[in-house]
Amino acid sequence: GFGEDLPACLTVERDAVPAADVLPAVDSCDAMPGVSMMEEISNELCTGSYTLTRTWTAEDCVGNTQVHSQVITVQDTTSPTRDSEAMDMTVECDGAGNAADLDAWLASNGGATATDACSGVTWSNDFDALSDDCGATGAATVMFTATDDCGNATSTTATFTIEDTTAPAVMEAMDATVECDGAGNAADLDAWIASNGGATASDACGGVTWSNDFDALSDDCGATGAATVMFTATDDCGNATSTTATFTIEDTTA
Repeated sequence: GFGEDLPACLTVERDAVPAADVLPAVDSCDAMPGVSMMEEISNELCTGSYTLTRTWTAEDCVGNTQVHSQVITVQDTTSPTRDSEAMDMTVECDGAGNAADLDAWLASNGGATATDACSGVTWSNDFDALSDDCGATGAATVMFTATDDCGNATSTTATFTIEDTTAPAVMEAMDATVECDGAGNAADLDAWIASNGGATASDACGGVTWSNDFDALSDDCGATGAATVMFTATDDCGNATSTTATFTIEDTTA
């Protein structure tokens, strides 16, 4: 049979499985009893998690046998290695949620990569929705998680941001000249100011609000006068474009 100090049962990490011992056998009748060893893998959960059973059998010349078994529980508790972290990304607002940019960033795991010595890696993320900021801007902080075949995971976090740094596009305001009516041409002036001097504006990321710096007409001859007015178009994120024109009341009537 076998001597003492036989291999005991073990629990080891996947990369620390010991080599099989060579077990000598002694027999009072057989000077050289034979020893064979078999290995069997069972309960394989993943590449790095399984049960390894080693069985040694000693047999003498007349067929008497003795068996010793060692059960090694192999486990993988090592998370994937992050080769590169996820990176923040900032894009200019396109007014439609920048869907293509966002989808590509998520699909690339924010640029993160990971490997595992024991198995493949599966990526997931916790993206829900972009925050609702000014216009169509917003942001989301996303955790990307790499999980190996045995369920060990490692995570990395980055932020996707849609910003608006572009001012509205403006078609210039136009000067207006009206004949004096003796009462300040209030209707003409109000209509010109209300129309922003004929200026128009558009913004890719949101709405536009108009303002102007009109104060008063200058005091010229009779009831004539003029005012140079700056009209300003401001988008939802505070970016602004201005255009200037002059309203003039003249008197050409004798």
